[in-house]
Amino acid sequence: MDEVVVDPAITIKAIGHQWYRTYEYSDYNSSDEQSLTFDSYTIPEDDLELGQSRLLEVDNRVVLPAKSHIRFIVTSADVPHSWAVPSLGVKCDAVPGRLNQTSISVQREGVYYGQCSEICGTNHAFMPIVVEAVPRKDYGSRVSNQLIPQTGEA
Repeated sequence: MDEVVVDPAITIKAIGHQWYRTYEYSDYNSSDEQSLTFDSYTIPEDDLELGQSRLLEVDNRVVLPAKSHIRFIVTSADVPHSWAVPSLGVKCDAVPGRLNQTSISVQREGVYYGQCSEICGTNHAFMPIVVEAVPRKDYGSRVSNQLIPQTGEA
């Protein structure tokens, strides 16, 4: 019923886990060895930097090009979750064994916050979502940075 006729610029798969999310930019997967897949965890309160919001900031944000149609495929690996970003007007249930689809069109650059809005367990409030919309010209470099493995300092 909610099928969007417009061909999306990119498709992102959001997989809910207890207590984090996995994101897959499926348009960029060239093989099983090199895929653009990453996990997004809540930043613990002790690790927050000045200006970051408690219980709303994640270590890996979803980066999207502004002024583009984006398709999200939402599912869960364990229990029912949801992918909800109220300021973008989107809420989609994540049900194990089912692929749900929704689409958004982010018109303004900026950072948008959301959370799981299903009662998926004791820590469901600690599953934030952060979407960062960047200009199209900067989008390619931001996504390619996700392909480079992050190395910790020794």
